[in-house]
Amino acid sequence: MADIGRTPLIAPPVRCYNLSRSGASAPSNMTEESMNAESSRELLHRVAAMPQFQKAKRLRDLLLYLGERAIESPNCILREQEIGVDVLGRRPDYDTSHDTLVRVQVSQLRKKLQEHFNGEGRHEPLVIEIPKGSYVPVFRPRTDEPAQDDAELEPIHTPHEPVPPPAKRSVWRYFLAGAVVATVIGAALLWVLSTSPVSAFSNRPTVNAFWRQLFDNGRSTNLVMSDITLIPFEKLIAQRISLSEYESHDFERIADQHLQDPVKGLAKEVVNRVSTSVSDARVASELGVLASENRLQITVMDAREMSSELMSSQNSVVLGSWRANPWVGLFEEQLNFRTEYHEEGPSARFINSSPLHGEETSYPAEWRRTGYCRVAYLSNPRHTGSVLLISGTDVISSEAAGRFLTSEASLRDLRQKLGLRSGQPFPHFELLLKTRIVNNTVPSYELVAYRPHAS
Repeated sequence: MADIGRTPLIAPPVRCYNLSRSGASAPSNMTEESMNAESSRELLHRVAAMPQFQKAKRLRDLLLYLGERAIESPNCILREQEIGVDVLGRRPDYDTSHDTLVRVQVSQLRKKLQEHFNGEGRHEPLVIEIPKGSYVPVFRPRTDEPAQDDAELEPIHTPHEPVPPPAKRSVWRYFLAGAVVATVIGAALLWVLSTSPVSAFSNRPTVNAFWRQLFDNGRSTNLVMSDITLIPFEKLIAQRISLSEYESHDFERIADQHLQDPVKGLAKEVVNRVSTSVSDARVASELGVLASENRLQITVMDAREMSSELMSSQNSVVLGSWRANPWVGLFEEQLNFRTEYHEEGPSARFINSSPLHGEETSYPAEWRRTGYCRVAYLSNPRHTGSVLLISGTDVISSEAAGRFLTSEASLRDLRQKLGLRSGQPFPHFELLLKTRIVNNTVPSYELVAYRPHAS
């Protein structure tokens, strides 16, 4: 599997821009400076050796790269494009106004550092921080001041770095702008719900017990939103992007391989803008209520932030159709109800690999009228946590799963259909919901197939 974090970090090139005054004299106490640098370097490598960074190689490489650059030249300015090329394998001429990977990764690293120094590293006399608006880490003595919360994914521009010009207008801008708004609203709503006091507006013992069974296991839980910009991109290249290609963010090479200008330029513009669906935002808000009621924390992330390591070692809720979220494909071969798409039409259906009595052999969607949503409760690939898979024949049908999984009556009915005794935990399972679609919403749905999953 391609790994864009494999760039060796042997001797990072010195391209920092020193902000010291011209002609300033060297420090008089070089021994003290050397000792401070050595203490900082020891701390850097001690933190990079912690389990949370060993399991996330890309973040570890980024931490070591940024840390070493800061130790060598604390007053330097690191540029986004420079980091993308040196650490993340980007081409020297890549467009940072479209490709946000550096900003996403630095945001994740900032959060990881805060978590470490508030947890396992709380006794360290020095802490490492990455101030907002900068890519250069700061090594400072510990104080009692709380770590700064991080909620930004906006472009970071240093005072000496020009702001990139706005992207060229296209017919896709308005479609993508609406989807980006949905992403922001959904993530903000989920954050509010999951950090607010326990809600008392409903009594759902079956729902809450199911939620705690899945995610109250001491592991982090990630809610992985769909990436609907993949759908028009895959239509343009006339094929599905594999998970390895998706995880490596290899979109521009794929466009170069399959398309010619001007379509190639349009495809690159589309795929480099990350957005999700309004339906996924609605599901996220429903699940955020459950997290609040059960005092469980969920980290909302877009599909491009997810990695194989996180998916294998932590809990995940994966939203979206296979076309809009390639992480669905990681589990597709394990399932009885399998996704099938045809571009002509377009058409989509779930194939029933082993039909039971009274079930259909396939469940085809009728575009914009009826659809299907598959819900699967599985183990993560290492069997150390839970995965809740919510995927539909379209981006709208996932709404049905949000309502089903938060309905006391629906989960009680599922318990009965699965033959569970009182207090018995849910087994791994698959189920299929048929949805009625009206004006891009799902006013009603019905359970048409279910079974325990043959784990």
